[in-house]
This record gives sequence, structure tokens and C-alpha cells, in this order.
Amino acid sequence: MEPKNFIFLICLVLLTTGHANAATINVGQDQAYKTIQSAIDAAKTGDTILVNEGTYYENLRIKTNGISIIGNNNEKTIIDGRITSSGIRIDEVNNVMISGFTVRNSGGGGAEDAGVTIYKGNGNTVSNLIVTGNSVGISIYQVSNNNIISGNIIESNSKQGVYLFASNDNKIFNNNIKENIIGIYAYSSKTNRISSNNFIENKDQAYDNSGLNSWDFDKMGNYWSDYKGRGEYAIALGGGKAKDNFPQARAFAVRSEPIPAQSTQKSDETGKSTPGFTVLAFAVSLIAIGISMRRKE
Repeated sequence: MEPKNFIFLICLVLLTTGHANAATINVGQDQAYKTIQSAIDAAKTGDTILVNEGTYYENLRIKTNGISIIGNNNEKTIIDGRITSSGIRIDEVNNVMISGFTVRNSGGGGAEDAGVTIYKGNGNTVSNLIVTGNSVGISIYQVSNNNIISGNIIESNSKQGVYLFASNDNKIFNNNIKENIIGIYAYSSKTNRISSNNFIENKDQAYDNSGLNSWDFDKMGNYWSDYKGRGEYAIALGGGKAKDNFPQARAFAVRSEPIPAQSTQKSDETGKSTPGFTVLAFAVSLIAIGISMRRKE
């Protein structure tokens, strides 16, 4: 076989194998997987779980890197936590996406339990959820960094809407945070970016004990329902110097976040990225070309 044809065949096999590895798993009464947890347990890195409408009385625990769990309709695809622990717990894994659910009746366990808990996880995305009637809405807990919380309705939770504990560099934007006891509670956390949210009629809008988080970005702050329209908005709770330098006079229209396609790049068990098949094919090609050139010499 000619070297160039051999190289092309190797690349084709590797690329085809790479794309075949990502699977879509369907959950519903008429599907092979009846529960979301059974689909999570079967999923591998890069897989997408699609959940049909219905009410699922489950406490989900996710321990696989890089999977997506997507509900069909965030008003009609419901995860009920049965007041025992977190409705969804992303547990020491990275690059997970959650979108398209109502999460309710969660809490009652550990301090970090919430509608959605990210525990020691990095690079995860929580979007397009209705998080209501929990003890805590969303908990970002214990060295959980660089996560994104966006496009959510977080309301009527009996403690905090969003609880940040010992976690840094998270982005919280484009959310309705309404009628919780505390809208966002940031403790021992810094360099989180919190902007373009609506804080509406929370008993206490926000708490920031470090004063090292950013409550605005690029001259865009948040909407605060108790803002009097004069200058900056001080985060009164926490005793720090946190403030929103650019509070908005009108509430934002919270938009749904687009769901990106899963990357073919895989993660290993530690959550560190490993080269995708495209990169591997390129590397094999270079090696094959080198061997071919040596033979010609």
C-alpha cells in the first residue's frame, strides 16, 4: 500500500472511532432507562443523557467527568429530591452540563445539600433550570472553581438561592434570584464574577464576607429590587467592602442559554484533559510520514 493511502486509512479509522465513542442515552417510561440515575451510571465521558418529561423522585449523584444531562422541558421535566439530600450532586468531577429541569424538594442532609450541588468540581455548567422549594437552590462547595451558573430561575428556597463556600473564579450571570432568604451567600470565596442577575425581593439580597468577589463586569452590574437609584449598591451583609459599582435600574430579561455540542475531547479519571482522536490521528500521521521519508532515503 502506498504510504499516503496508509496514512489516510489510519486517520479515517481513528476519527470514526472517536465519534462513535460518544453516545446519546434516553430516559423515560418508554425507554430502556426508566430512571435518570441508571442512565448516569451507564454513561461514559462525552455521552449525553436526554430525559423525557415527567417527575423523577431521585437524588442524582454524578461521578463521571464530561457528561451532559438535558431535560426535555424545564417546566415539565422535574427532579424531586424527596427532602433527603441534593436533587443533583456533581461529586468531585469536572466538565458536566446540567440543563432543562425543575429541581425541587431537595435538602435535609449535609451542609452542602441543595437543589444542585457542585462538590469539589471544576468547569461544570448549570443552566436553564427552575430551582425552587429547596433548602438551598444551588451550592458551589469546597474548592469548586470555574463553574458557570446561567439562565436559571432560582426562587423560593428556604435558605440561600446560591451558596458559595470556599470556591473561586465561578461565573454567575443571567439568573433570576428571587424570594429566597438570602439571594447569594459567598463565604470564604473570592474572585467569583456575579453580574447581570436579577435580585428580587430576597429577604437579604446578598452576603460576601471576603469582599473579594466582583459584583459587576464590564460596567454591567445586577438589578436589585431594593436599589434606590443613587450610586453604587453596597452588599450590606458580611462586613466586607463588596459592592456593585454599576447597579441596573431595570430588571434583565433572563434568556435561555444555548446548549453547546459535546466535545470529542475526553477526560481521564482525574478530570484532566487527554488528547482527542483528531489530535491522535494527526500525531500518527506525522510518525507515518517520518517513517515513509526515512525509507525513501
